[in-house]
Amino acid sequence: MENQQEVKKIAKKMNQFVVIGLGRFGKSVATTLTELGKEVLVIDTNQDAINQMEGIVSGAVVADSTGSDVLHSLGVQNFDCAIVCIGKDLQASILTTLICKDLGVNYVVAKAKNEQIKKVLERIGADMVVFPEVYMGKKVANMLTNPSMNEILNLTDNFKIVEIPVPDAWQNKTIIELDVRKKYKVSIIFIKRGNDVVSIEPDTQFLKGDTLIISGESNKLEVISNMTSEVIDASQSLKDALEGD
Repeated sequence: MENQQEVKKIAKKMNQFVVIGLGRFGKSVATTLTELGKEVLVIDTNQDAINQMEGIVSGAVVADSTGSDVLHSLGVQNFDCAIVCIGKDLQASILTTLICKDLGVNYVVAKAKNEQIKKVLERIGADMVVFPEVYMGKKVANMLTNPSMNEILNLTDNFKIVEIPVPDAWQNKTIIELDVRKKYKVSIIFIKRGNDVVSIEPDTQFLKGDTLIISGESNKLEVISNMTSEVIDASQSLKDALEGD
C-alpha cells in the first residue's frame, strides 16, 4: 500500500513549487522550474540571495523557514511541492522539512549530504531525498578521467546519454555513410551546432565543431569518445562542483 501511495503522489502533475534555501542547488532548481513554465516561490534568510532571484521566479521572500507560522502565512501549504535546499544548517533543514509535512504539503523533497541525514529526513516525512554533491562528485570524476565525454543522464548502470564532440574521422560525412547505429551500436539523438539543434536524418552531415548527444552502453560510448581529439569545455561545471554550497 505504501508503494502504491508513493507512486500516486509522485505521478501527480505539479505546477506550483516552493524552493527553500538559495544555495547553488536551490537557485538552479528554482530557475529550471521557472524555465519549464512552473510557478515558483523562493524563500531564504539572505536578502542578497532573494534579490538575485527577483524578476526570475514568481515570488521571492526573505523569511526564516523554521517558523511554522511564517511558512503558513506564505501559503506554503497550498503548493504542490516543497523543495528544501538548505545545505549548511542541518537543524534548519530538518525543521523546515518537518513543518512542510505538518502543514500538509503533498510532496516534500529535501537535500542531504550523506546517508545518515537521508535517514533522518525520510523518518520525519520527506518524500524524496537527493544528494546533489554525490551526483556532482561523480560527474567531476567522469569529466576528469574522460574529458571528451560529458555525462548527461544515467538511464541504468550501463546505459547513458552523453555529450561528445564529433570524432575527427566523422567530420564531413553523413550518418548513412558511417552506418553509426549498426557499426557502433549507439543512437545519435541530435546534434548541437553552435546555438542550434540539428535533427537527425540519414543524410545529416557531421561538421567540425559539432557536439553529439548520444545514447548507448557505456563501453560503446567510450569507444566513440576515444575517437575525438577535442574535449568538452567543462571548466564552469568543475568550478561550480568544487566550490561551496
